[in-house]
Amino acid sequence: MYRGGKCILAPMVRVGGLPFRLTCLEYGADLVFAEEIIAQRLLDTTRVDNPDLGTTDFLDENGSVCFRTCEAEKDKMVFQMGVSDPDVAVRAAKIIEPYVAGIDVNMGCPKSYSIKGNMGAALLTQPDLIKDILTALVKSCSKPITAKIRILPEEEATLSLCRVIESTGVAALTVHGRTASTRSSAPCNYDMVTKIKKELSIPIILNGASLDIMCRGDMEKVMERTGVDGIMIARAAWQNPGVFSTDPIPAKTAAETFLKRCIDFECPLNILKYTIGKLRALFSSPDGCLQVTKHIEPRLIYKHFGLAEYYDKVTAGRSTKIQDEFQKSKRQKLGDGHILLKEELTPTILQTFRSRVAPRQILNQWLIANGFSNPTFSTVENNKIFTGVLTIDNDTYVVEGDFKNKRTATQAVAYAYCMRNHIELRHYKTGPKTNR
Repeated sequence: MYRGGKCILAPMVRVGGLPFRLTCLEYGADLVFAEEIIAQRLLDTTRVDNPDLGTTDFLDENGSVCFRTCEAEKDKMVFQMGVSDPDVAVRAAKIIEPYVAGIDVNMGCPKSYSIKGNMGAALLTQPDLIKDILTALVKSCSKPITAKIRILPEEEATLSLCRVIESTGVAALTVHGRTASTRSSAPCNYDMVTKIKKELSIPIILNGASLDIMCRGDMEKVMERTGVDGIMIARAAWQNPGVFSTDPIPAKTAAETFLKRCIDFECPLNILKYTIGKLRALFSSPDGCLQVTKHIEPRLIYKHFGLAEYYDKVTAGRSTKIQDEFQKSKRQKLGDGHILLKEELTPTILQTFRSRVAPRQILNQWLIANGFSNPTFSTVENNKIFTGVLTIDNDTYVVEGDFKNKRTATQAVAYAYCMRNHIELRHYKTGPKTNR
């Protein structure tokens, strides 16, 4: 599975979701690693089959998608988990292994959330814990187990750690050729990875070479130079998912394919915006990205790229049954008599109106001008997720959404009311800043 010069998509938080993975597979990636999911978070999910999308979804208690996959990637997708406990690792692996080709443990992420949880790069100095986690997974799982690390500052310490990992029976080891403190702009340490390859007998995958890669041929050159069994790339693929192809694929063509997969599989709005921010081939000027990502409605983003008709065709008739089930607990706490406002909203709504007139102010002005009484705003909390509640005269309105603070929830319900009643907002989003 990991030998023979594999070209692999690296796990990327927020980017490596199902639409991006499928796009990379379409253009020739041999394997794709999913974005890291914390093992404990997976344990708290509910698995559901999504017939509209043809996917298997793992939803958290608020109905948000924690992880989504489909049959098309089953034999080429590796699930990566963040974990610091062998028992938790095995329990999470048992949940996910029927739907993946392999399971990987992240032992190299230097981000603070991983370090604080004793995960990622925090494990690099704990070889005994690494051994316990990987040994437990290898013994308990039917799918290949792998690990992904970064090199340590000292050569012998790095080689010693790699030997410990090999002794657990893992199927392969991915090595990022930088230390946890080395910036991504620094060159990849090919010499150290070459030494690891010579020291170990299991397949070695090199990660961290994106600075030297523009096409698949470049990947093959790096593999020939280092002797590794495969190469894993992140930033080079983010800039052009077509980089895996044996034939040159324009970055814009690959990016447009990605946008279609986003429509096909309901890419969350915040993920869509974040990802296209690096797909520079989509924009003719530096300001082009900002003009697109300012939109709150997904359709307006897709319309910018000429995909409004495709969006309408694909999304027509999609059911909301699954999400409706997970919203029941919220509705029960709200009681009867409220009017449900259904608009596609995300917490990024406040970013759109930052330093400009916000939806609550716009709504207040409109209601006063049209003879209504002053509105009142409140929130209902459920498992640290807030629902915005708007009362106007004797009518109460709520909006569904996973909002993490009261301010965002109340702005969201104001925005949804404005959209429902065709209260103009657009000129506030693109107009000059105000001191109000």
